[in-house]
Amino acid sequence: MGSRGRINAGKVAIAVAGHTSHVAKMAGLRLPVESHILQAFVSEPIKPLVHHVVSFGAELFYISQSDKGGLVFGGHIDGFNTYTQRGQFPKVQTVAECAVAVMPCVSRLRLLRHWGGIMDMTPDGSPFICKTPVKNLYLNGGWCYQGFKATPASGWTFAHTIANDEPHDLNRDFSLDRFERGGELDEHGIGNWTYKQ
Repeated sequence: MGSRGRINAGKVAIAVAGHTSHVAKMAGLRLPVESHILQAFVSEPIKPLVHHVVSFGAELFYISQSDKGGLVFGGHIDGFNTYTQRGQFPKVQTVAECAVAVMPCVSRLRLLRHWGGIMDMTPDGSPFICKTPVKNLYLNGGWCYQGFKATPASGWTFAHTIANDEPHDLNRDFSLDRFERGGELDEHGIGNWTYKQ
């Protein structure tokens, strides 16, 4: 029951990014998800300098350049649970240090924008695309850092799961009960394929 009264639907899907555990709690679910802030920055526009994404393992730093010329960069999540979208200065400093270490010319640029987004972090770093224990309630969340890039595939497999009330082969392992079964995923970029020896 929400603030505007009861909402009736045949099937309900939760796909709410950083507020997955908060919304799931309304349905009586306690998820293995932590919410953290991830900060991002945009510099003033400059002439083309970065033609692809540059990554630096320290702090999971990345930098790319937008079509408007601004350098877009960020790093690791802030190290505590929160729903706030205000960035913390120590992380701003760490990310700025990484930017200057990778590209010293960045030290002469002004920042135009800075924001923080809420990330759902799961214990194994992989999302949930599945049915829940609540009848006709489905979950697509816990995407950590990568949900933005995986949207087409996750949407397609999530739609299949909702329509058929069972997972597609591609999202079968992304279940909510995988931690109970000892089925944590450690993809290393290879997907959820099971290799047989």
